[in-house]
Order: sequence, then C-alpha cells, then structure tokens
Amino acid sequence: MHRSADPEGGSNLRFGLLGPVEVRRNGRPVPLGSPKQRALLTALLLEPNRVVSIDRLVMAVWDEEPPRSAVANVRTYVNRLRGTLGDGDRLTARPPGYVLTVHPGELDVSEFADALRQGRQALSAGRPETALRHLSAALTRWRGAPAEDVPRSAALGPRLDALAEQRCLALEAQAEARLMVGEHAEAVPELRETVAAHPTRERLWSSLMLALYRTGDSAAALAAYGQARAFLAEELGVEPGPELAELHRRVLHRDPALLAVPPFPAPDPSHPAPVPKTGPQTGRTTGPAPAPSAGPGCLVSLVGRDPELNELVAAITAAHPRPVRPVAVHGPAGVGKSALALHAVRMAAPAFPGGVFHVDLRTLPRPGAYETLARLLGLLGLADDEIATDLDDAVLQLGNATAGRRVLVLLDNVTDEGQVRPLIGACPGCRFVITSRMVLGALDDVDHLPLAPLTDDAAYELLVRLCGRDRVDPEQVRRVARLCDNLPLALRIAGKRLAVRREWTLAAFADMLACEEHRLDLLTCGDLSVRSALDLDYQALRQCGGTANGSALALFHRLGERGMADCGSATAAGLLGRDRRTAWAALGRLADLRLMKPIAPDHYRMNDLTRLYAMEIARTAGKPANGNSAV
Repeated sequence: MHRSADPEGGSNLRFGLLGPVEVRRNGRPVPLGSPKQRALLTALLLEPNRVVSIDRLVMAVWDEEPPRSAVANVRTYVNRLRGTLGDGDRLTARPPGYVLTVHPGELDVSEFADALRQGRQALSAGRPETALRHLSAALTRWRGAPAEDVPRSAALGPRLDALAEQRCLALEAQAEARLMVGEHAEAVPELRETVAAHPTRERLWSSLMLALYRTGDSAAALAAYGQARAFLAEELGVEPGPELAELHRRVLHRDPALLAVPPFPAPDPSHPAPVPKTGPQTGRTTGPAPAPSAGPGCLVSLVGRDPELNELVAAITAAHPRPVRPVAVHGPAGVGKSALALHAVRMAAPAFPGGVFHVDLRTLPRPGAYETLARLLGLLGLADDEIATDLDDAVLQLGNATAGRRVLVLLDNVTDEGQVRPLIGACPGCRFVITSRMVLGALDDVDHLPLAPLTDDAAYELLVRLCGRDRVDPEQVRRVARLCDNLPLALRIAGKRLAVRREWTLAAFADMLACEEHRLDLLTCGDLSVRSALDLDYQALRQCGGTANGSALALFHRLGERGMADCGSATAAGLLGRDRRTAWAALGRLADLRLMKPIAPDHYRMNDLTRLYAMEIARTAGKPANGNSAV
C-alpha cells in the first residue's frame, strides 16, 4: 500500500480491507488481535467517519446469539484497537456507538472506489487508455478476497460480497478497455485466468471470446463459448444469456463487423501520439519521438523501455525512400518484444489511415508464408472462400487490397525469413513491424532493433510496481530481479506471484528462487512460463536437421549435464569430441536461437534461467545425441 502523510506530524496509518484485514503504522503491520476484534475493525472500516452503533457492532462480531457480555466485550475490543492504532483520537465514542476517523489516502477501499469511478467515467467517455490506467490502479489495491481472515457474519457478509462484486465490475471494465486499445493478444492470458476465477461472469467470457476472435483464433473463441456454457449449466443451471449467445452466433458465422473496432485505435487526447520531428530538407526524423508519460503499456509492461520505444516509433514513422523499410525487433525469450511492438504500433497508428493489423504467427497451425498471408487477407476483409489457394495469387490479392492505402502491419513471433518475405515484397506502400527471436539477417533493407534484458534499475522498478511498494525491501527486490535475469517475463511472473501470495515476504520468495531445483517451477503463473518460452527455442533446434543443428543440440545437452554457463570453441570441441569448426558452428547456432549469448570473441554464455532449463533437459533427455544427429 501507499503511505499517507499525517499533516500534524503523527504516525502514518494505512487501513486495508481488500484482502486480509490489515493496519500499517509507518509502513509496518500492527497486530490486530482475535478474529472478533478484526471483525469489529472491519465493521468500522466499512463505514469510515460515520457512527456505527453498538448494536450493529454486536451483530457484526457475533453471527449467532450474542453472549450477555457482548456490549462489554465490544468496549474491550475498542480499547484494544485504540492501543493498537496508537492514536487515541482515531477511535472515539459517539452515541449510540463509535466512529473511526480515516483520512483521505488511508483506506484501500476508498482508493479503489475512486479509481474505479474514474475508470468507468473515462470508458463511457470513449477514453480507453485513461480508463485502463485508472482501472489497473484500482485492481492493484486488491490483495485477496475482502476481509478474507474475518468470519462472515450475517451483518458483514453482504457488505463484503458487495466489495467483491465491485472488483468483478472493475475486471469487466478493464477487459473492455483493453480490447478498445487493441490489446487483444496481450489480454488473452489474463482473461483466461480471470474467467477461471469467475466462471459465471458472462461479460468476461464475451471479452475473452472477442479477444480470441480478433487475434484470428475463431476456433478458440468458439471453444471458450463451450466452456462458458458448461460452467453456467453446472453452477447456475442456466443457458448463456442473449448477448453471449449472439456473440457466439456472430463468431460462428465469422461476422466481419466483429473486427470493426481497429486493433490499434488512436491514443487518448490526454496522451497524444508522438509527432516525429522532421528536418527541413530530408523529411527524416531528426529526434526520437517522445513516449507517453503513462498508459497501460508504460505502467507495467514497458517499464525501462523508453529509449527502445522512442527508437521504434521513430523508425516506424520515418519517411524512408520507397520501398519503405520493415522494422524488425529481435531478442531472447521473455525479453518483451511483443509488448514493445504492440505499444509502438498503437502510438504510430494515427499515421496509417489505411489500417493497422496484427498477425501473431504463434496462433497459426502451420505458420508458413501462405498461412501468414491468408491470416492478413482475412483481417483485411476477405472471406475464407475468397482467398486464393496459391501463394503467388494470394500475394497479388494482398497488393490489390492495400493499393493506395497507408497500412501498418505487425507480424509477431516470426521464426524465419521465409514466413514474411513474400508479404513484404507484395505491398511496397505498407509498413511492416516484425518481432522475432533470431536476427532475420536474410531479409533485405530492414531496420533491426535488438532488445536486451532490463537494466538493474528498470528491473527493480518493474518488480516493485507489480508486487506493491508497501512490501519493498530494496535488497531483496534486487535479489529477486537478479534471480530472474532481469527478464521482463520472469519479473512479471515473480511480481504476479508475490501480489497473490501476500504471506510471502520478498526475502522468503528470494530464498525459494535461489533453490535452482525449483526456480523454473516458481517462475510459472497460469499460462505464463519461463520454461515454456525457452522450450520454443529448444524445440526449434530439435526439429531442424543438418550437422550444425545436431551439434548444437548435442552441445546444449552436454552443457546441461555439467551445469555450465560459459563456453568457448575449445571447450565445445572437447565436449562434442569434434573439431573447432564444428564447435564454432554449434555455438553460433545456439547464439542464433538465443540459447547462448556471445560476450567476447570465442566466449559464449547462457543466462542462469537457460542454464537451469538445459540442466532439466539433460536430466530428461536420456543419452545425448552424437555430434551430428538430433535427439
């Protein structure tokens, strides 16, 4: 929680009901006594600065028939709470009961309600990015179920249930705002987690279906409807309501109107897109475009990425000579390429009136050039039966569909140049942004933007924003960040786990991460997983033939067997039992796939998370391959 300043110089107090009941004085938790004493405090905090009668306090504390000593016991609890708060003026007697004084900025319920109100107002006014900032801020106040450590009496239960309902409304509004700003692919994982926690909320299911459909995965959208229908039947004994059923019908018939909201609408007026500064003669950018000072991406996903964001937006909007140059962002697994590209594309969207489109190759069943092209043609409005079955004919269709239009296309999670080369050549007026792990060196006339792990300071800030500043132990935050290799994906997972598991201190979590046997397990949250991200690179290596790939695979296993992170050609040759040229080729291939990084001439290194993954693979793969064969 944030701390509030006492204008008269007294101790800082913070009250929390959005999770276990807590009171903090000067940032430190204070003991709150027995469950009945916490129940009394909860009743007072639900009506701050208002008199709560002794009769109502009795009803809040005792769900069953109260004892004859109930009124005396309430007075005892009040006196103990006064001592706990350390401020006699906070909790005062006022007929017919007591009033707890709470100043602005001291109660998480009030802060949540204010942020929720502002978010819903901004959403109604058509300002989704502003709405998303407020709604995200509102939801970060939650640490668990409301007053989850207090017995639910007949008096308290409905009030606490109402708070839980407000949280669900905030989640629904946040999902709506994310779809309005075009965060379809980004929203899917969190929406899956949210509907699993709230399976009877039809608005959340609708948002998940729409997000899946707009990423091009209509089959998954239909499957989500089936899950929603099953949950509603099991939990409530009802069929989906008319709105959800109508959305199912429209997805089933591939209604193009569902794509009418562009994936990347213009930013809010309060955070205008940057206008590149142009030189008087060349028309090229002469300075980086300023990133917005806030916004959903900058709040969490893009912490520490201002220089890269500025450079990418400037490259997208720069006036290159024809043909325009694609911009390719590359970097290792979990480094945040897609988040950066998505935000940059949203910022640059006003410069592309012909439309902005996002094709995530990870969602394609066989992501070759034709499948990529067919997905893009579908987003441009062609029905499935209108798309040519021949690659060359489909290329011509793409040229015709984009002729005379200034179009921006994000090709996300590309694995090789062949997937995108025909598209780039088909429409010289389009601007392409590409994300990939490998450097796509075989593409001509491309602006390459490398993305590295975060700096120590940026990793610290990202983790603090995710787990909450009220829990900050600077030394332990930096320790957790180091154990996450400063990778945004690992940091995001760690922050989410800490945000949910409030009983874990940062020191305890760091100690758990320090155990190498369990680190990759801890860096998994729902469908976010460092292990799964690394596995994509390993499987790509396994599926490729050839001597270099076979040697690289064998070397990866040998390094994993020994838990080695550093390697040069001489060491690699010894591990493989092969010559130095073969060893160089194997190391180069591992570097291409970002499983290792060159840090000096003839010196390569794995980060710690990759080393732990290699050790897991070596334990499970059995006998490693020969130097010229795949396992």
